[in-house]
Amino acid sequence: MMRFRAPAALLSIAAVTTSMMMITPASATDTDGAKLFKTRCGACHWDPHAAGEKPRLGPSLSGLSGRTAGTTDFKRYSKAMKASGIVWEPESLDAYLENPRKTVPGTTMAFPGLKKPDRRAAVVSYVLDAGK
Repeated sequence: MMRFRAPAALLSIAAVTTSMMMITPASATDTDGAKLFKTRCGACHWDPHAAGEKPRLGPSLSGLSGRTAGTTDFKRYSKAMKASGIVWEPESLDAYLENPRKTVPGTTMAFPGLKKPDRRAAVVSYVLDAGK
């Protein structure tokens, strides 16, 4: 019976490839948060990690952590958002992103929400870490 013997170079390539595929949870969350932000939030909100902010349909998210909802110079906040009293912390942003219309009845944000907790956590981390 003949046995296959992989060349040492092939084994080295396999080891390097395997080690490159191992990503730490923190960097995976950051990467996922950036991707999710771009695909789910980027149409209406400027990326808070990007320089040179340009006006978008939704308010700026730069410096969101600890800010009270509806308090920037953005002109199109709903009355409900202004009156919500929400302070943007991880828990409040998570609840809002899960179901914006349930969290702030009367909000004008058309986004239906992110139902998966891991995706919300990635976006929350990405948005609230901007400007720290």
